[in-house]
Amino acid sequence: MVRVRFAPSPTGYLHVGNARTAILNYLFVKKMKGTFILRIEDTDVERSRTIFIESIISDLSWLGINFDEGPYLQSKRIEIYRGYAERLINEGFAYKCFCSKERLRELRKEMEKIREPPRYDGTCRNLSEAERKRLELSGKPYVIRFLAPNREIEFRDLIFGSVKFPAGYVDDFVLIKGNGTPSYNFAAAIDDMVMGITHVIRGKDHISNTPKQILIFKVFGKEHPQYAHHPLLVGKDGRPLSKREGSNEIKSLKENGILPEAILNFLGVLGRRVEKEVMDLDELISSFSLESISRSDATFDVEKLLWFNKQHLRRLPSHEIMKKAEIEEDPKIVELLRDNAGTLEDLKEMLGIFRSAEITKDGVDYLKGVKEIESIVKILEESLLTDSLSFSSMVFRLKERGIHPSKENLLALRVLITGRKEGPPLDTILGFIPKSTILGRIECYKRSS
Repeated sequence: MVRVRFAPSPTGYLHVGNARTAILNYLFVKKMKGTFILRIEDTDVERSRTIFIESIISDLSWLGINFDEGPYLQSKRIEIYRGYAERLINEGFAYKCFCSKERLRELRKEMEKIREPPRYDGTCRNLSEAERKRLELSGKPYVIRFLAPNREIEFRDLIFGSVKFPAGYVDDFVLIKGNGTPSYNFAAAIDDMVMGITHVIRGKDHISNTPKQILIFKVFGKEHPQYAHHPLLVGKDGRPLSKREGSNEIKSLKENGILPEAILNFLGVLGRRVEKEVMDLDELISSFSLESISRSDATFDVEKLLWFNKQHLRRLPSHEIMKKAEIEEDPKIVELLRDNAGTLEDLKEMLGIFRSAEITKDGVDYLKGVKEIESIVKILEESLLTDSLSFSSMVFRLKERGIHPSKENLLALRVLITGRKEGPPLDTILGFIPKSTILGRIECYKRSS
């Protein structure tokens, strides 16, 4: 049975890049009718925060991504990792390293001087048993390192194909740090092994970690999962999307009125070959395959996300929109505004057409430049005295007074009626705007002129 995991670090709010990884895992596992596991990799005690854990779980739920198992917190599993590390020491696959931080810093500097990637030189792997015991009894701090074999490592990535790492690529990396917590690679490999993960779907920035994790599986005599490293999200400038950019957080998108269906859809097709773009969750699942994922980085374009949002906003029934926007309104009005709104926040702002008697500043400025404005105001006031107020009757009155219904004049009429320069067609919303509100806007204009 297929088992996948989404394993974020709670060092910040859920970012669109991580959300995309969660979505790809979710679509895959639902297509395969498997099990989706949420694992929180919170062993970075200095940066991990409970508020971020709660927010990640909340954002996933809001997006419609529900996990079958978890959340498992690595911070609650420390003894498991230590137990496996001790087992590796006893079986000769790991050792205690007593090198000081100062020595390791100097070693790093030397490697940088000769332009070699930083790696441990294996000093403590050659300590005699007597020397190792002496250092341990003296209370000297130590880490536990993996005894890396000097051989080529190859695996088949389900997106990138064959991936090879030369002999010597993996050094004697740390399994357990000096403070007793596991390294990322050790904890991830042990959890994947213990949890029976069959497929690891994650960003290609993790490819370099994969040989270390494969070696952990091998020394325990276990088959490693199948790996699929998807390309990353980049901005329109081609640079990697910043995880520290607040506007790229799911929390921020939600606050700005983006629908979860739109985010799920956009991130679910971004960087994939698909027959159509706009899909609901069931369609995304049925059309999903790892083979459809491109090997090139995908551009996260906010304008494209807004386009998806408009498509899904138009699909939603009025009562659903009202629920998501947390508003109470005449469903007919919501229906009228839906096609002109880009986000839920846009829609809530446009409700001012029916409520506020104010005119926006740019609307007032526009009216002041309209040559026939006084005549237009008078015609509107006369129209408001009639029993039935209609757009066609006002256009007729304009022509009757010799005022051409030009784009400029009709826009002036829109501003006076709605309080703004943009919005739904006047003839469709006019009957829903209280006459008292329109009169208030006329008075607002008169006070400003």
